[in-house]
Amino acid sequence: MSTDRKARMGDALLIHYICRSADGVLLETTHEAPPPMIRLGAQDVLPALEKAFVGMSAGESKRVRLTPKQAFGPYREELVADVPVSQLDLEAVPQPGMQVEVVPDGDEEPMLGRIVEVGENAVQVDCNHPLAGETLVYDLTLVAFSDDKA
Repeated sequence: MSTDRKARMGDALLIHYICRSADGVLLETTHEAPPPMIRLGAQDVLPALEKAFVGMSAGESKRVRLTPKQAFGPYREELVADVPVSQLDLEAVPQPGMQVEVVPDGDEEPMLGRIVEVGENAVQVDCNHPLAGETLVYDLTLVAFSDDKA
């Protein structure tokens, strides 16, 4: 197989990445385990990361900087709300950091949120992604095309 192969949408890739905040704080890495397999176009990773892998060759690395819009969106204050404790289906006493499912009024889908504050009769729940509003820096490596892995 030619070493000139470039990744394109639909390809299955073995990858590694390191994700850092804009100020350099390590947020996530795949380097502590075998490289995960993704399929470009299958939304296994953020669309901006899929686009960054397109055109890369096996063994190639690159750094990409994602704006909040390209990553997990802006932080939205309207996704933070007080929820009566009686509306939560919890098996434990509510604590800050605990994940809960919030069922909005109407026909909307339930949203996953985390408790940020506990009051006497209600908890404040934040349904933003934990990295919403953050600029992220990814160091990407295309380890191999998955069909080359033998």
